[in-house]
Amino acid sequence: MKITKIIIFTFLFSLLSCKNDNKNAIGDNQKYVKLLWRNKQFEWIPTSLVAKNKMLYFGNLNRDFYAINLENAKVKFKIKTDYNPFQKPLISDQNLLLTEYGNELIHLDKTGKLKWKINSETNLKTDLSQYENYIYGSVLGNGFSKLNKTDGKVIWFLPENSIITETNKPAFFKNNIYLGLSEHTANLLAINTENGEIIWKNEYKNFSKITQFKTENGLLVCLNKDLKSGKILMLNDKSRNEIWSKSLNCDLYYEPCIINGNVILSTYDNKIVSLNIENGKKNWTLDLKEDAAETTIISFKENLYFGTMNRNLYSINYKTGKTNFIQPFNYGILNPIVDNNKIYFPTGGSEIWLLK
Repeated sequence: MKITKIIIFTFLFSLLSCKNDNKNAIGDNQKYVKLLWRNKQFEWIPTSLVAKNKMLYFGNLNRDFYAINLENAKVKFKIKTDYNPFQKPLISDQNLLLTEYGNELIHLDKTGKLKWKINSETNLKTDLSQYENYIYGSVLGNGFSKLNKTDGKVIWFLPENSIITETNKPAFFKNNIYLGLSEHTANLLAINTENGEIIWKNEYKNFSKITQFKTENGLLVCLNKDLKSGKILMLNDKSRNEIWSKSLNCDLYYEPCIINGNVILSTYDNKIVSLNIENGKKNWTLDLKEDAAETTIISFKENLYFGTMNRNLYSINYKTGKTNFIQPFNYGILNPIVDNNKIYFPTGGSEIWLLK
């Protein structure tokens, strides 16, 4: 737990800190990107940013929660909450589901009016999700549960002790939920969405962390232990049979990028790796050397974009892995945002940049 706190603090510090050397400061108009807007009064916490339908949602340490226009930073509303700004809000039809400091899940309408609240658990910061008209997450001392979105009542809870075990964001395939449980060993559960019954369970004794993602080819599973010994595999979501597997130093902080039959992911040893989604064979590897990816990898118009530890924005070709350009920034780069056929780059300086 102590190590995790140190990692989070270091990550946020690198995002929010500006370079001390003014000679290295970049202007607002560069060859590949331009500043769209800047508003340091927002003081947003980088890990809370969520964009949806031309709106940007986030919280700050002053307990302010904002909804603003992504293009011009015009504030749609600003409300005072006890929202924990280190966690992402869940946006549901312009309604907001926020996890508070006091371990409560609150449901607000688009004007900020409270609809309902329910006691939640620590795991809610990683497993809160929506599928169709229901909310899923760890609440009420029952662990992972299915909730009625209208009133927050629990429909069922997992008949497995998910309270003391770390859960992650589930993957949904029609009538089934796939949920990872991480403790001393990694487990993957297939759960019936209607009644919460466990259909099958896979145990991975040599790994302690697991994440899973839905793809057209099956269930993509990333396994890790101490961020150094990793494995990625593809499962048949119904039979749970392994289609292929590949040993990698998986970095499980960021989701893999899936584009045109390829799986792109960052690894612990500062590399970006592309695998064929059908057989797991390696397409190419990009070595970042003394730098490291610190955002998710986002695809946009045949290219991949991501930010790094040294505050560089990379653009690379998804087919070859060759670098198109490297753009330095004054502040840490957050997860790139694709919306309305544009790609945006938020930073730790409460600013939004746009690809030219």
